[in-house]
Amino acid sequence: MKSLTMLGLLLLLAGSAMAQVSDLLISEYVEGSADNQAIEIYNGTADAVNLSGYAIDRYPNGAAGAAGSVALPAVSLPSGGVFVVVNSLAGSTLLALADLADAELAFSGNDALVLSYAGQPVDSIGRVGEDPGSYWGCNDGTTQNHTLIRLPSICSGDAVIDDAFDPCLEWSFEAVDTFTYLGSHHDNCGSVADEATGWGALKATFR
Repeated sequence: MKSLTMLGLLLLLAGSAMAQVSDLLISEYVEGSADNQAIEIYNGTADAVNLSGYAIDRYPNGAAGAAGSVALPAVSLPSGGVFVVVNSLAGSTLLALADLADAELAFSGNDALVLSYAGQPVDSIGRVGEDPGSYWGCNDGTTQNHTLIRLPSICSGDAVIDDAFDPCLEWSFEAVDTFTYLGSHHDNCGSVADEATGWGALKATFR
């Protein structure tokens, strides 16, 4: 009975570890008035991540291939930290919040955006290959003239860039030109550092 109890606990702990954030996420999306566009990248992993090799790729109006890309710089993003990329033509209020300003980050509500690493998708917003008209929408709001904030329950990115996109499933909505939340993000996914690191470590605990 004791062995079965320990095995159940081991499986429970191993399962909870799988829920942790394992890569960077798009944590905020700003599609505001004029050229006020921004993307916030969040590091919810247990370790600092060097942003070299990551990029934000833009797929406009249903395009199957990227029409522009913003390469992220070789800076270390600490665990729990965010990195804000802003359209360099944005207004001064939004530019003041930028870690990086780049004219390539110019998008509208019907442009899919993909966070990639070494050319491989890590996360996305919108649906690559689909032109939704002016925006993707749901009961709570749309990807046009809104700020979208990733729900704290989201622990992994949408790396399937051409799957159906319902923004209500993973995002909350704020009014146009809301910049208040840029600069920080929190999740409910726990810390990898607080969990046992592997099956061997878990077994060793109960020997």
